[in-house]
Amino acid sequence: MTKETVDIPQRARRVRKITGALASIPAAETEVTRLLDDLKRLSEEAFYELPDHRKLDLLYDLRRQLLDQRRRYQALIKISSAMGASFDRDEFLHMTMEHIPAVMGADRATLYLVDPDTGELHGTIAQGADTQIILSPGEGIAGWVAETGRSLNVKDAYDDPRFESQFDRETGFETRSMLCQPLRNSDGEILGVIQVLNSNKPHFSEDDENLLSAIGGQIAIALENCELYYSLLKKNAQLTEATEQLEYKIAELDLLYDIQRQLSQPSDLDTLVETITRKTLELVNGKACAVTLRDGDVHRVNVLIDRSLDYSRDWHFYTRTLRPENTLASRIIDSGDAFICNEGNCRAVPGPSPRHNSLEVHNVIAIPLFDDDTCIGALQVFNLALPQNPRTIGFTEDDVKVLTLIASQIASTVASRRRREMREKEDRLSTIGQMIAGILHDFKTPFSVISGYVQLMADADDAELRHTYADRVLHQFEELDQMTRELLKFARGDSRILLRKIFVHQFVEEITEILVNELGSRDIDFEIDLQYRGEAHLDPVKMKRAILNLARNAAEAMPDGGTVTLRIERDGDFLRLLFQDTGLGIPPEIRGNLFESFVTRGKEGGTGLGLAVVKKIVDEHCGSIAFETELGEGTTFYIELPLTPPREDDDCRAQVSDEARV
Repeated sequence: MTKETVDIPQRARRVRKITGALASIPAAETEVTRLLDDLKRLSEEAFYELPDHRKLDLLYDLRRQLLDQRRRYQALIKISSAMGASFDRDEFLHMTMEHIPAVMGADRATLYLVDPDTGELHGTIAQGADTQIILSPGEGIAGWVAETGRSLNVKDAYDDPRFESQFDRETGFETRSMLCQPLRNSDGEILGVIQVLNSNKPHFSEDDENLLSAIGGQIAIALENCELYYSLLKKNAQLTEATEQLEYKIAELDLLYDIQRQLSQPSDLDTLVETITRKTLELVNGKACAVTLRDGDVHRVNVLIDRSLDYSRDWHFYTRTLRPENTLASRIIDSGDAFICNEGNCRAVPGPSPRHNSLEVHNVIAIPLFDDDTCIGALQVFNLALPQNPRTIGFTEDDVKVLTLIASQIASTVASRRRREMREKEDRLSTIGQMIAGILHDFKTPFSVISGYVQLMADADDAELRHTYADRVLHQFEELDQMTRELLKFARGDSRILLRKIFVHQFVEEITEILVNELGSRDIDFEIDLQYRGEAHLDPVKMKRAILNLARNAAEAMPDGGTVTLRIERDGDFLRLLFQDTGLGIPPEIRGNLFESFVTRGKEGGTGLGLAVVKKIVDEHCGSIAFETELGEGTTFYIELPLTPPREDDDCRAQVSDEARV
């Protein structure tokens, strides 16, 4: 045996003194060291000269010490294996504490862990009893060690005033010697106390202190590793949960975007509501959804129900019109407050068929639909459930937020459509009113002429003169017939324009009033050069729109003001309109396709539809349009329209009629 092996205790003390660490290799017992020193002094001859009984005693002592060291090494190996075998703290501590008594040559070993919240020590006795011991801070020898952070080697426990003998009295165990040491983490904080009782020698030696300190250090490291492991598991679980929540939120955003896209589609209201209710149920995993809209004195209820039992989604959609009664939707519409029921005793909802005439409602959430400050309806979702686990669960605050957002989108879309429909009705009524006024005005002139000639005929004695008056009356009836046919074509949709006889000077007066207001606010002067004041046949409403579009287009080209001139003249059988501005001119790159849709350049907010509409209106009148332009000088548009209505067999009228039918 080498000198280094014999001096292990000295090396351990030296390492501890220099570095504060402890050797983890068990030191040789003092008596073994002394025995080996004696052996080294013996020569081979001297050994053989010993009496046989002395040789046997010496060999028996050596064998006993070697077996003891072997047992300790084996126990240490088991302790090391236990520490690396599991990240479960209770499991590896139980496995470790089972082997510590064998390593230390003690009857029992106890590990106390400090409760970071209360400072109490919670300990478990190894080897059997599994008795839980709870010590207050500073109580007993273990409490003193935990409080002071100092090791304690007690040769006789009952001679130490810090010893608490109550446990011995309760269990019948007799404590003699004790070795108790603190467990520290890498920051020097005390994690707990390790304690061994009753050495199989008279008392625990300094070598035992070193050995227990080494074991305790390894236990402290293992405890920190366990905490780190569980911390990583917790962080990983939090990360997984955050990832799942993020994925769910992304799915929510995708569905909300899809809902918004569906709401913007030009579909009828029933189809739109069916699509939105289905998307809503997919988003919140519900079994049924209802959208109730207030429509005058009744409620229009749109219901979508999943009739499948396994959430494979067997959709049934229906619409009913009901009188407002004591229903959940009526309550929401009247109060304007959201409602949640998770108690399993909510009201039933009518089903879509006699076979399934009701839906048993376990939970429901209802959100009001607001248009400004007016509640126009309610969104309801019933029986929230998870697809992978079809059991009803309650609605959460997140569900309320998502459904409130969907309800806001539905309400905005419904209100917008209703306002648009109302405007369209008002526009139609206004158009009908203008059309009737125009028709009456157009009919008034022929009837006045007819009345006048009839009176002249009554007073005329000359037959030839009466015949002349009669021809003129018949001509007026032909005019009335033409006007009637044009009106019927327009009503049937065979024509996109309603041609009427107008007096140009009256038409120009109406246009002037409109354009002066339109252009005056932009520091643009409007001038009229009226060289023809007679009759013409055109659709006055659409032609006003065409001229207004030209005026707005000219105003965009004159940001610093300028002059717009409208000249109207007759050129043979055509009415000629010249619309001239002093603007910037039309850029060369768009002159070739100026009258196509969406062609624009350099105009803020321009749609590129203004001139396309002008061209379409002129074409419907069987007319033509052209332009001249120069950069920095301005632009002139030339419009030619036939003074008389085109004949039925005219190619232009036939083409316009075909387009109208399409």
